[in-house]
Amino acid sequence: MAKANPTVSANSAPKDNSTSLASIFIILIIFIIFFGISFMIQDTKYRICYYMILALLFLASLNIYLSIVYYIQLRNTPGVQGPIGSKGPKGMTGMKGKCSFSVKCGINEPRKIILDAAHTMYNPTTNPPKSATTPDAMPRECLNTPSLANCNNNQDTLDQARPINNQINMLEKIAQSSSMTTQDFKDKINVCLTDSDACMEPTDF
Repeated sequence: MAKANPTVSANSAPKDNSTSLASIFIILIIFIIFFGISFMIQDTKYRICYYMILALLFLASLNIYLSIVYYIQLRNTPGVQGPIGSKGPKGMTGMKGKCSFSVKCGINEPRKIILDAAHTMYNPTTNPPKSATTPDAMPRECLNTPSLANCNNNQDTLDQARPINNQINMLEKIAQSSSMTTQDFKDKINVCLTDSDACMEPTDF
């Protein structure tokens, strides 16, 4: 059992006593002043009215004083905990979720899935160019790490691959914390790679 600190108790006691003595002394001076004023009133009726007014003033002042004192003492004191309330009504049924075999959030090997979709979209065997001015097909390495060496030393292909690579990097970050199924994510990838404005922020997923 912890022992009380005698130094704190000894120091706080004189301070409380001095405060109480000062309050009593001030009240006594005020009482003497008001009582002395009553001797200046010669008429008995007026003197009785004066005493009644003093009594009402004393009660009102005492009420204000006690209210302030108890407020200061009890403002930080926690109240008594009340009983537990009654159980509320049952909430609305939520939307149906989707079952997944994944034991953690995120898509497995998301970069491979994204690169496959991007390579298929820009591969001439599945998406042949419409005219001779269309840039050359971009190899998978060019989409993954854009550079002249990986892009067949073609500057136009490199310039086209860089924004696609930025989109791939953003999609990979989203996939690492996504709760979507793999198929839903693949469908969303095709939209993002076709129109980058449709997936400017992770909240678009």
